[in-house]
Amino acid sequence: MNWLKKKMEQLAERLNADDELFDKAGEGKQPAEAQQTELLANPELRSPGTASKIDNIEELKEMILGAISNTVRMLGYGDTTVSGLIFHSAYKDNSVENVGLMTLIKDQKFINRIKREFRSRGIAYKDDLTLELVHEPEDAGKFTAIMAGIGVEVITPKGAARKIKAKVVAAEGILWEPEYILEPTGKHYFIGRGKDPKIENGPKIHNDIAFVGIEEKNEEQYKINNFVSRSHAVIVFDKETGAYKLYRSKFLHNPAHKIKVFNTSLDDFNGVTLGNAAVPHILKDGDAICFNDTVVLEFSLLP
Repeated sequence: MNWLKKKMEQLAERLNADDELFDKAGEGKQPAEAQQTELLANPELRSPGTASKIDNIEELKEMILGAISNTVRMLGYGDTTVSGLIFHSAYKDNSVENVGLMTLIKDQKFINRIKREFRSRGIAYKDDLTLELVHEPEDAGKFTAIMAGIGVEVITPKGAARKIKAKVVAAEGILWEPEYILEPTGKHYFIGRGKDPKIENGPKIHNDIAFVGIEEKNEEQYKINNFVSRSHAVIVFDKETGAYKLYRSKFLHNPAHKIKVFNTSLDDFNGVTLGNAAVPHILKDGDAICFNDTVVLEFSLLP
């Protein structure tokens, strides 16, 4: 698939272009995560301007856990459920601080430690607890401080419903609009070919995220959209979990029509296939939704 090949090539280029740490003899490249840990553990290896108050990754873990404990200590007295944590960092996305944070929020062992902290305080949490990092926000200082310039915010499903907007754009294929903004209202966003297509042996529907159909504009450039069904998928915000969910359309009766979700930023190159209209996929920031291995929508959360 062209899109996935391009993503693999981009990832390879990025890894090859990254600054690599060498030993004094100039031998042996270190894996990315080892580089991140060594940068935190050895401040002398950092480039100028990356001075940090973090001495090592273990210290960062303890600082984060302490800040989370301070943030949630009162929640144990109520029936609040935690659905996620957002780390707000005033530093640039490639700073040592953010590199350390990104390493931790992808570490399942560290996530399990956070969950143990919640359990010890009698605080309910979602099994699919989400951890996000927002860099250079305008309001980084308003949240519980982890260290200078970095704060943590606890998200509940109700709070998430007030905050989370999302954006969908086409990476392959042509939409009627350059982008579509999704609101956390519970609205069902139907995805398919054509704005108001007639389903064969079914009703006429309205696609909220519409690919230009060859029936609407009979031009060569739009033929790629023939890989999208008139009603292919649906996105809806679930207020209980505080997340957007992707469903296979109930009008997509032909099992040969595929929906697959990848996330190359999370090293997910195998993807998740949606074959059952009753079983959703919880969308993550950076997910790529592929229709019939050809047309691709990119999903992103908005700060």
